[in-house]
Amino acid sequence: METSINMMQTEDAIKYLPSVQVRNRYIGDTNAPIGTRTSGTAASARNLIYADGILLSSLLGNNNGNTGSPRWNTVSPGEIERIDIMYGPFSAAYPGNSMGGVINITTRMPEKFEVGADVQHSFQTFNLYGTKDTYHNQRYSGYIGHKYKDLSMRFDYSHLDAHSQPISFATALNSATVAGGADTVVTGAIADASPIGAANKVLGAGNINHTVQDNFKWKLAYDFTPTIRLAYTLGMWQNNASASAQSYLRDAAGNIVDSGLVNIDGRRYNLSASNAPTFAGNQVDQTTWSHGLNLRSNTGGKFDWELVGSLVDLSRDSVRAPTVIPSLAATGGAGRNTSLAGSGWHTFDARGIWRPGVNLLGLGYHEISFGVHHSQYTLNNPVFNTGNWQAGNATSLFTNSVGKTRTEGYWLQDAWDFNQKWNFTYGGRFENWHAYNGANTSTPASGAGLQTVNQTDKSAFNFSPKGKLTWSPIERVKFGAAIGQAYRYATATELFQTSITGSGASAVLHTGNPNLRPEDAVSSELSGEYFPDKGRLRLSLFQERVKNAIFSQLTLVNGVASTAISNVGEIHTYGIEFSGEKTDFGIRGLDVMGNFTWADSRIVQNALNDSLSSSDVDTTGKRQPRVPVWRSSTIVTYRATDKLNGSVMTRYSSQQFGRLDNTDLHGGSYTGLTNYFVVDLRANYRATPKITISAGIDNVNNEKYWVFHPMPQRTFFTQVRFVH
Repeated sequence: METSINMMQTEDAIKYLPSVQVRNRYIGDTNAPIGTRTSGTAASARNLIYADGILLSSLLGNNNGNTGSPRWNTVSPGEIERIDIMYGPFSAAYPGNSMGGVINITTRMPEKFEVGADVQHSFQTFNLYGTKDTYHNQRYSGYIGHKYKDLSMRFDYSHLDAHSQPISFATALNSATVAGGADTVVTGAIADASPIGAANKVLGAGNINHTVQDNFKWKLAYDFTPTIRLAYTLGMWQNNASASAQSYLRDAAGNIVDSGLVNIDGRRYNLSASNAPTFAGNQVDQTTWSHGLNLRSNTGGKFDWELVGSLVDLSRDSVRAPTVIPSLAATGGAGRNTSLAGSGWHTFDARGIWRPGVNLLGLGYHEISFGVHHSQYTLNNPVFNTGNWQAGNATSLFTNSVGKTRTEGYWLQDAWDFNQKWNFTYGGRFENWHAYNGANTSTPASGAGLQTVNQTDKSAFNFSPKGKLTWSPIERVKFGAAIGQAYRYATATELFQTSITGSGASAVLHTGNPNLRPEDAVSSELSGEYFPDKGRLRLSLFQERVKNAIFSQLTLVNGVASTAISNVGEIHTYGIEFSGEKTDFGIRGLDVMGNFTWADSRIVQNALNDSLSSSDVDTTGKRQPRVPVWRSSTIVTYRATDKLNGSVMTRYSSQQFGRLDNTDLHGGSYTGLTNYFVVDLRANYRATPKITISAGIDNVNNEKYWVFHPMPQRTFFTQVRFVH
């Protein structure tokens, strides 16, 4: 990571791993979910991400927004010691959300007195539509740590000041309405087409973010004995961000036009639609507290145990946005404040492992592990009306979404070495899931009062068997066959999220879908590994069948066709993954890592009026959204001397679809998805034993690609690191 990755944020650390895609839109992005080989970046609840036992995955939602994206920012890049990833639900020790994979981040603890500082700067040159600008970012971080006898401690601090390129664009379908004489004649609109090929006009850019983040982390560890350690982690992350908009439209005098009725090529366009101004900004204020407690033994003998608890509290989380035209918004006009304060989650795991160390009945050796799990997720998501969107108090409640989900798990697993060359690891997991206290409050139509729907409590109880057989016929070769089942239960926002589309009498109320069935996944894998000197080669054949997959799709809400969350009948995925790495490849100092993945992921059951689905569109035979057919990444590093090294990295993905019906074929526009091939560079020079200077470029080929949003263009990095 330190050698080859331009890493200004934690999620950068995994972007070259096999079959992993990170939707990281800009430096400082708080909504950066990942996709794995069988799931896309809009299915965040199909992966589990931990840092020192603290769950970073937000299982409040299953999306790439604020309720579903991982809390990466609670870990600073400089803290990371190592990252491990497991693909698929093949371990009974993890909940059903592991169907896509499990990522474990381990952070550093000192073995002696240590102090360090890191200064990073980057800037992006961006040119798209009518926007041409340069956006700068700085990160300053430092740490101090010490180990005194049995007590070790470390304090980390990181400050980020970042600016993004436009993340959204104001577009309007070509109008059929003839402009009136009083409409303002404007120029600057850019002719384009939507991802489904509908002709439109690009009117301007939006969500140009300025974010200031501070991350504090305190870690303590105490060794009661040489084999028993208690560790505690306390983290606080703060984010203050604002987003602005840019209109491309100009009147005859050259003035900016961002509201009212305008005349574009003789047609009328309304820039001031009710409650949805075309050019709107927002303000974000977030504070997240995280706690982690770990007590474990590590004897390596007959019995070891571990107790792990974590808590993540979104103590302050608000997004303020105007509902009036920009001229009124600039002086603090009316708006809404969306809050997640009081939302969060906690987890607890107790684990044990027993190693008898004897050949039981002559049938081989066993390592038996077992554990219990508890987790709870609380959604508290009111939206308030306010007379001043920037700083005003709430005047009334617009919508509210509340609800909780809770899971208890009980698991047992045995790693059986029944032969010197064979191992069979098998086990199972019981999960008891509950969704309760769900309620939706809304004002769905003009003039109507608040309406509250109390949702019925739901529960489920499932058993998920797991098994993996490995064979090592010779010292450097290993083969494996694995199969596992997983149940991914609906998140609180999928069940209870309140939202309204449209306005007035035509408003459509969405109250989540409390009748969602859990996703039922059966995954399997055949793998072969070869371990040459200083390297590894791995080939995997993988398969996944998911029944009742949960997606947003066209359905009927209160008798009106709309997009809502419901179950997709069945999705099958088949694929091949190859990865390899070699140190001193051909010549001394040349290190190579690479991988590619081919996946065929298709909906096999979601027909019109299918009894297993609420869909109103036949999507049978279509590809699963956001799972590309091809993807790959490579890292080539040359260690010229002990002081100087350089790396060339590549990332590739074939085109993806964002819609279940796969009609978004024109990906090169806002809300579209394209293929991409990106080349990154990095060089490091160790000026002294304590100071390292680095420089790099991401997207050196300046690929202009889209993953719903325009992704970063050519970005330059510099870094100076001091470690003592």
